[in-house]
Amino acid sequence: MTGSTLVRCSRGIAYASMWYASIIAGFLFLACPFLWVLLVSPPLFRRCAELLFSCWEMYPSCLMELLGPKILMTGEHIDPRDSAVLVMNHRTRVDWNFLWGAMYQACQPRIAAHKLKFVLKDPVKHVPGPGWMMQINNFLYIKRRWDEDQQRLARSLDYLLAQKLAVQLLIFPEGTDFTPSSSRRSDLYAAQHGLPEYRQLLHPKTTGFTYVVMHQQQAGRLDAVYDLTIAYPDHVPQCELDLLRGKMPDEVHFHVRRIAKQDVPKDEESLRRWLEDRWRIKERQLELFHKNKSFVGSYVWPKSPRLPLILTFLFWTSLSTLMMILLVTSPLFQLWTIANFVLFVLISAYTEGFNQLEISWYWKWKCFLSKCTGSSKRE
Repeated sequence: MTGSTLVRCSRGIAYASMWYASIIAGFLFLACPFLWVLLVSPPLFRRCAELLFSCWEMYPSCLMELLGPKILMTGEHIDPRDSAVLVMNHRTRVDWNFLWGAMYQACQPRIAAHKLKFVLKDPVKHVPGPGWMMQINNFLYIKRRWDEDQQRLARSLDYLLAQKLAVQLLIFPEGTDFTPSSSRRSDLYAAQHGLPEYRQLLHPKTTGFTYVVMHQQQAGRLDAVYDLTIAYPDHVPQCELDLLRGKMPDEVHFHVRRIAKQDVPKDEESLRRWLEDRWRIKERQLELFHKNKSFVGSYVWPKSPRLPLILTFLFWTSLSTLMMILLVTSPLFQLWTIANFVLFVLISAYTEGFNQLEISWYWKWKCFLSKCTGSSKRE
């Protein structure tokens, strides 16, 4: 192993270890101790969970500043106060990892933290640590069976609307990352439906996107759709193992386009065509990117403030270090860890997920509260 390879691998291991340790530390120290709040007040629990996740989301940005690639942003800023749907191409399995750094730079004004939630494949909820934290943060899981997925999406979206939270819902319309096999399937689909073949993208699946957008429109809670394009000018890390080996790109580029609500179609067929048109534009945009190694004619934003990143790094690194020490020295903390791990393994295996349990309990709690309030008024 050469010296440069050893340095690269060490950097990758440090990055992945610190990232994963911060999630487990947040789960054990901050998330699990507050689960009881859900029983007393689901709205208060939801706001605590949102605050916790917002605090953690800057940590990957810190790690990228120290160990990872440069995140370069162009286009328009994202308003974290928008109730919005975000669509992005899915170049690799680890796009989401770089997205945290992009969102930190993209969001303006900074006085409001974004509330980004992914629409994910159901198996992700079983991943120890990240999958559990995403359940707690009310990420939306789908099984690729539309009858079932439609009900899940409706329940989740109605719950978020009931909480009056301005959230940003991220959808990968391609449904999977870009690989030779997925590209061949996309080309076959294009041939069957008389569509152009893409070399940079997969053809988008429109059903989930149209449903989410129309649901938000009908509730009067869609402020914008953001079209994000991710591109890698050099090395493309295709999977998590690449990150662990330190095979990271030198740069990751994001281009943001904001489409105001009045410019987003309101019927299903028009929305389908609109998304397909966006993907044709994105294909041309990426072709130019790979020729020029940048998004043509776009101003690169200046770096974000450093002080919040420094404070975030100190907090989460200290918390992760404390967790490591207690796991070795404290039998009580070891028992706490085992109990919470077992709890979430059982929840993930035998229910639709913690997020769905939270939603069910919220409506029961609200009904109970209404009855009690009604009884007290009558008295």
